[in-house]
Amino acid sequence: MSADAPRALAVIGATGTAALGVARFLFLALGTAVFLLILLVAWWLYGKLPSIGRGQPAFAWAIEPPGTPGSPLVATHPTRGREEGWQFGGPGTGEPFAALVLAEPDEAGRPFTLTTPQFWQFEPLRALRPQVGGPHYTMTTRWGPFAGRDLIYEEFDGRVRTCIVFRNAFETSAFALGGYYCAAGQQAANAASLACMIDRMKLQPQRESAALTYLGSRAGQPAQCQNTTFYPPGTRRIVRDRKGGVVRMAGGSSDTFPLWPR
Repeated sequence: MSADAPRALAVIGATGTAALGVARFLFLALGTAVFLLILLVAWWLYGKLPSIGRGQPAFAWAIEPPGTPGSPLVATHPTRGREEGWQFGGPGTGEPFAALVLAEPDEAGRPFTLTTPQFWQFEPLRALRPQVGGPHYTMTTRWGPFAGRDLIYEEFDGRVRTCIVFRNAFETSAFALGGYYCAAGQQAANAASLACMIDRMKLQPQRESAALTYLGSRAGQPAQCQNTTFYPPGTRRIVRDRKGGVVRMAGGSSDTFPLWPR
C-alpha cells in the first residue's frame, strides 16, 4: 500500500461524515419547514372559521302559535360578515319551523344587493333539497316590502311540507333581512300571517350599525300586515292530492331564491 492510501481513506471518511451532516441538516430543515407550513395553514384556516355564539340578537321575534320557543343565534365570519337572529323548531318535529336572520356584510366586503348575500346560516337547509316555486308573494310591513316564494321539501317520513322563504325587497346595501316559515304539521304557510309576524319584530339594539339605524327609523311606523300574491306565467306549479295536500312541484324551472346558492 502506498503512502497516499491512508490519506485518501481519511479524505473519503471526512467527506462521508460531512455529507452525512449536511443530509441530517437538510432533513431537519425540511421537517422544520413542513411544520411551520402546517402551522401557517392551520392559522389561515382558523381565521376563516366562523365564530358562533348564543348572544342576544339585536331584535326579538315571535312566530305563531304564540309561545313557540326560539333559539338566539349570533355568528360572525372573517369574510362573510355578521348574521344574527332567531331559529325555531326543526325538520321532522311537526312543530313550526322558522328563522329570521339579519345579515350585515364584512367591513371590507362588497355591499349587499337584492340578490346577495347567500345567507350562510341557511346553507345547512340545502340538505333538505328544498324546491322553490309557486306564487310570488309581496308582503308589506312596517319595515318595508318583503318578497317571498313557496319552499317545499320532503320530511323524513315522506310527507311534503310547504313553507315560505322570504327576504327584504327594499334596496339597501347595508344589510339583508330574511328567513323562512313552516307552519306546524302539514299546514301550508300563509303569507298574510307571515307579514304580520315580520311586523311584530322588535328592535333591541345593543350596538350601533347602519342596519340598525335604518330599521330604527321605521320601527315607529304602523304595522301593515298585508300580502299580495301573483302567479307569473310559467311559474312552477304545485301538484296537490285530493285532500289538498302538496305532492310535488310540476314543470321544469330554474327558480331559486337569494338565501343560499342553488
